[in-house]
Amino acid sequence: MKRIILLLFIINFQISISEIWHEIEIPVRDGKLLKADFYTTDTSTAKPSILIQTPYNKTLYRTLVLLPPEQLSSTALFDIVNYNFVIVDWRGFYANKSAAKLQYDRGLDGYDIVEWIAQQKWSDGKIGTSGSSALGMIQFQTAKQHPPHLVCCAPFVKDYKTKYTDYFYGGDLRREHTEQLEKLGFITVETITNNPIYNNFWKLLENQNDYPEEFEVPMFICSGWFDHYPSDCIRAFHDIRNKSNTSVRNNHRFLMGPWTHSGLGISKQGELEFPEAVNIPQNMSKVFFDFYLRGIENGWDSKPVISYFQIGENVWKTADDWYSVASSFDTLYLWKDKTLRENPPPPIMPPFANPPDTIIYNPKDPSPTIGGSRFNPDDVFSGENKTPVGPYDIRDTVESRSDILIYSTDILEKPIQITGKIKIELFIKTNRKDTDFSVRLCDVYPDGKSYILTQGIKRARFRDALETEKFLEADSIYKITVELEELAITFIEGHKLRINITSSNYPMFDINPNTGGEMYVAGDTLIATNLVYCNEEYSSKVIFPTITSTKIDERKDEKQISVFPNPAHDFLNISFGDLIAINCTIRIYNVLGEECLKIENPEIFDNQINLPIQNLKSGVYILTLKNKIGKKVSIFSIVK
Repeated sequence: MKRIILLLFIINFQISISEIWHEIEIPVRDGKLLKADFYTTDTSTAKPSILIQTPYNKTLYRTLVLLPPEQLSSTALFDIVNYNFVIVDWRGFYANKSAAKLQYDRGLDGYDIVEWIAQQKWSDGKIGTSGSSALGMIQFQTAKQHPPHLVCCAPFVKDYKTKYTDYFYGGDLRREHTEQLEKLGFITVETITNNPIYNNFWKLLENQNDYPEEFEVPMFICSGWFDHYPSDCIRAFHDIRNKSNTSVRNNHRFLMGPWTHSGLGISKQGELEFPEAVNIPQNMSKVFFDFYLRGIENGWDSKPVISYFQIGENVWKTADDWYSVASSFDTLYLWKDKTLRENPPPPIMPPFANPPDTIIYNPKDPSPTIGGSRFNPDDVFSGENKTPVGPYDIRDTVESRSDILIYSTDILEKPIQITGKIKIELFIKTNRKDTDFSVRLCDVYPDGKSYILTQGIKRARFRDALETEKFLEADSIYKITVELEELAITFIEGHKLRINITSSNYPMFDINPNTGGEMYVAGDTLIATNLVYCNEEYSSKVIFPTITSTKIDERKDEKQISVFPNPAHDFLNISFGDLIAINCTIRIYNVLGEECLKIENPEIFDNQINLPIQNLKSGVYILTLKNKIGKKVSIFSIVK
């Protein structure tokens, strides 16, 4: 039946597949011939070319040519009317499996292919590259080699840098993701689990793969809030913009939308719909390539540096620097009644007790992974949807279990806006030498549906550093910080912000056996009793960056201290006006709520102080001054 349908398409559009694509062979420097598919509607006219290098089988693209010519010319992904396309299997994969070479730098193949294309009569010498995920990584590797005829690159949902955190989150193996990469032939799980600590193996690898200064062509980078690595893609873009060749630093653009890894530009993500984000990456890709490869003055150069989608409000916003979007941070405290509140819990007054909340974690019955930033390539290639990915309602599958702590705000009367990386500070105790703490962030709708947005985990032995294992003592209370991915979300009126705390999230993350033994080795498991404290002394909390801090805005009757200059560079002049600043403590925090500087009883002259800040990086900071009278707040930025 499928063959009959394809034949009808061909007859209807009067297109012969054999006239659209041709299998060719491209010579590379080690004497190998790499098989490729060459797509064109006209070999007599020299046109720009777009190169796609894939480990997923080049033949999958062949059905795209069944679109009529008028649609091909307006399709961002596969415009073979205005471009030639060359699609090559990686060496060692599919048609080029016989060309496999151990530890060969595929960027060299990219260089050779680009320069071969430039010499063909059907090429005008301008070549761009395109593709997502692994197809994005090979673009970075190709650009690193500086092929003279490479004009621009569009690497999507991928960081150029290979690192420890690609495979471990908070020290915990990204189990499902790593196993899928093994199935695709990229790595082996054993190689990864043989190096479970952030050791010299990873540090050397990261150093070898950190090369943003090598990029000399404009790049259009795209990712999604529900992707595997949104934080890494954001960091990669800023690295490239700040460290690439000075001639192109201002030409890079970044797009971040409400998408999963394999759902760029699609309206439905998980169980939610985002019609405002349909086809945006594809349409922007066409504008990008038309501008650089065809010389069309379409306004690409005047587009914002960063375009990002604010979930909840469901609007597109822009910025020059993502890390400067947030102007402050807010805190929500965990209370014993399972609420999240702006105020810390009250002190414990004898004879009343405020016992910690309890999770009974059985490794043989882990909390299941439903939704979130999962990826199963079998779903993509088979066209099925067996793996729930993206925002899913997890009330009945996760929140209904007994091994979970759920904390929610009241129904919101005013929105809570998050723009950045969220962290959850938990004060915990456990009866085991090691265990895990996992957090899911959810948006609770008025009908009660609880949609997961993002998630994180921390292996307790790595609570202080990923380089060092420190086991737990049964009678001690520890602070554990779980960081979530970067996110832009507004929890609107009528909704609730919710966090779910468990000690597992499987199969996304590895199951901790709770024994404190060697990791990723088969053996016995123990049931853990894990406690989370919610009191004044041990105040577990959620800290998040925001554009507008409702807490600060509500202090309209308070006199603010002033800082100068703003933005600052090497020093900060703090003026207290008529505020009595004797016996005070000054603290400076970054937008993640991390304390960067603390000065107790500073030396004050003429009710002001000059404060050196040479050791602080560029960004937005919050300065607080606290004495017996109260607490004052001021916001400033540093530019270096």
